[in-house]
Amino acid sequence: MRHAPRSFIAGLTFTACLACGLPFGASGLFAAPRDTGPFRILAGPYSKKAVAAGDGAAISHLTLKGLTISAEFLEPGARAAFVSRVANASSDPFAVPPGRPEIYHAVRVAFDNRSNADVIFQPGNVVLLTDRKTQEFAIDLTDLYRVAARGDADPQGVIDRVATLIFDSSTTIPKGRTIERLLVFGRLRPKWKELRLHFSFLQIGTETHTVSFTYHRQPLGG
Repeated sequence: MRHAPRSFIAGLTFTACLACGLPFGASGLFAAPRDTGPFRILAGPYSKKAVAAGDGAAISHLTLKGLTISAEFLEPGARAAFVSRVANASSDPFAVPPGRPEIYHAVRVAFDNRSNADVIFQPGNVVLLTDRKTQEFAIDLTDLYRVAARGDADPQGVIDRVATLIFDSSTTIPKGRTIERLLVFGRLRPKWKELRLHFSFLQIGTETHTVSFTYHRQPLGG
């Protein structure tokens, strides 16, 4: 299935960083869009009451026909811990230098398939939709290879660094198995309050489904 177009901002950032042979987040050549300060992304719809109270779980869960999906936007420390655990790597390829604004939003997605059939997941058809009417698509290995091949970085080296970390092409989750990886998005446009993580293609056996998770912005530091 054909993938949708990717985020223009994310593409620019990857091009600059990979062409310089730097870690993905280290370039700083493209300034972050103006925003309203640091925040975290929590599960559930936006409400003034929830934001004021700091309410919201970190992880969203959904069970559909025996398939349980959990999705969590990882903060930098949690993302680095995931990289260390899954790829046995000492550094986070999506990290930025201290004091720099974050460039990427990494979503840890886990599928626990207790259905009676294999599941097929198409990560190229996952989109972040905000209440500002913007959309962002996940970055895949084809994006990374294409931009790396134009610069001084070793394209295969780039792929090797992240292949075990992210969902890329069509992924099969056999029945009775669990698979956990990242969906990585670029910067979000500023001033949004609520977003929806939308899976437009999820096949359980012969049935195709769409599922969505709703999140809200929780400002940090008052």
